[in-house]
Amino acid sequence: MDAERRARVQAAMAREKLDLLVCRLPENVLLLSSYWPLNGLSFILVPADGEPVCIVPVTEESEAAAELEGSALKSFPSGVLSAGDPDAHLLRLLSDQAKRLKPRRVGFEAGFTSIAPAWNAAELLVAGRAGEDMLHCAFGGADFIDATGMLYALRARKTPAEAARLRTSNEIAGLGLAAFAEAVAPGARGVDLVAAVESAVLVKGTGHRGARRVRAFAQVAVGTAETALGYRPSEISTTRRLAPGEIALLELGVVVDGYWSDRTRPRVAGEATAEQHRLWGLVVQAQEAAIQRIRPGVAAAEVDKAARSILEDGGLGREFLHITGHGTGFRYHEPFPFVGPSAPGRLEEGMVLTVEPGIYADAFGGIRMEDDVLVGEAGAEVLGPFGKALT
Repeated sequence: MDAERRARVQAAMAREKLDLLVCRLPENVLLLSSYWPLNGLSFILVPADGEPVCIVPVTEESEAAAELEGSALKSFPSGVLSAGDPDAHLLRLLSDQAKRLKPRRVGFEAGFTSIAPAWNAAELLVAGRAGEDMLHCAFGGADFIDATGMLYALRARKTPAEAARLRTSNEIAGLGLAAFAEAVAPGARGVDLVAAVESAVLVKGTGHRGARRVRAFAQVAVGTAETALGYRPSEISTTRRLAPGEIALLELGVVVDGYWSDRTRPRVAGEATAEQHRLWGLVVQAQEAAIQRIRPGVAAAEVDKAARSILEDGGLGREFLHITGHGTGFRYHEPFPFVGPSAPGRLEEGMVLTVEPGIYADAFGGIRMEDDVLVGEAGAEVLGPFGKALT
């Protein structure tokens, strides 16, 4: 991890009286080591004092060595015929660290119910009970403390180094937004648009500002019936073809070396009607009003109110069916900050949140505008800014 992140983590551990923090989820390994695992088999051990240790399968040793910052690297046999039982090797390494560190209070990820994938997103590995049993076996009589709340609080405020990586992720997402804008036309299918976006992100994004591993998760709804359901967390992209004047709605998650961005744009196939321009103008105004409210110390509910008031005044309050935003960065959707009408917290410098007002109705479909915003010392910074044209 970068020096600022390490200082924050060890200060939080001191407050919680933790001697050791042990994490296995890829998103937390990234947070605590700057390494994004290829699979979910890596561990990071952060002592209250001293150098962290990252334990990875030997098949990931070269990637870990290139990405680790400020941590020692240890590997265990895995993924080759001669490896034998990888868990037995891993247990020995963990037990060696337990003997060296002798921790009395060990923090771990007991409360995570939603997790981000490793690079191999096709197969999530969850430690579950077996992983807990391994930790208890390795660390003997230590007290195990659920560090979930502490980890989420740490993740909510990004360091300057992490913010720079999120700028890159959002710039690469912009390549997908551009491909979407170019490909939307009468006759285009939802699946064609998904393919164009994901191809642009992967092909053009890999190598951008040194990006090593890039992946896009695009979802495109087309036409009134499909986009009217765009308030849901997931779209279903189909082979339906866009008719002239219909809206296509892109929901786009991009992960770059473990750092996530979350963006949305609508686009009209051909010429937009005056009513579509009116509705789009209100959504854009709502987003811009919310972004203008963003600065350290502002209540998250005020940011939501700024967006919601614009749409309510425009007669569209009932059509704004979801919250204005959520945290993002170490995962596609993070719980902090939460930006909704009942949001309890206040924004802090370093937080990264989405600002995504949207309206949905059977009469006109779905229209949403979403960007990622960094809470800076002086106000809001839109990451990877991209145009707001409807056609």
